Amino acid sequence: MDAIASRIIKARQYAAERDQRIHVVSFEVQIDGENSNHQVRYNRGEWGCDCEESIRRGICAHIMAMEEIMGDSVQPAMVAA
Repeated sequence: MDAIASRIIKARQYAAERDQRIHVVSFEVQIDGENSNHQVRYNRGEWGCDCEESIRRGICAHIMAMEEIMGDSVQPAMVAA
């Protein structure tokens, strides 16, 4: 087997085992909302969004959407006490 083929096989293995192998450290995305756009951030288990609900409560629909998209590769957001 040549080097390229073995890399493709390894890549497919990593992708298939994503829940055990892939752990997101940080990211920032823009979510295009119905009324305005919002920046969602994730850094080592800490979530943030620039919307009012997130600022008041520590969680919002934008963060929850990203949790759903990212699955087990990120830590869940916690509601502020």
